[in-house]
Amino acid sequence: KQWYQRRVAITSGLFPLFDMAYQGYVSGDFAQDAASIRLFIDQGFELFVAQSFAKIMGLYCERVGNLTFVAKTAEISHKCLSQMKIIVRSIYSNPPAHGARVA
Repeated sequence: KQWYQRRVAITSGLFPLFDMAYQGYVSGDFAQDAASIRLFIDQGFELFVAQSFAKIMGLYCERVGNLTFVAKTAEISHKCLSQMKIIVRSIYSNPPAHGARVA
């Protein structure tokens, strides 16, 4: 499978970013659709996972999702969270809550 070609990411120093807009629709199994992410985590990668739930929840035109980051240490995680908060604050002060309320 293509995920086993992860050596490209290892040797070229790429940072993995997964975009999962349809988790659960590909195979019908949420856990199976996330297998590629678990594979990278099990290999010790730090990574981002961008997930959109608008389509799978039928909330078209709504912004429902998250950005998850996996870090090797708590220190890196705290630093990344600090940077994310700065970015989010510069974009908006109050994110839309409609989708979260429906979920």
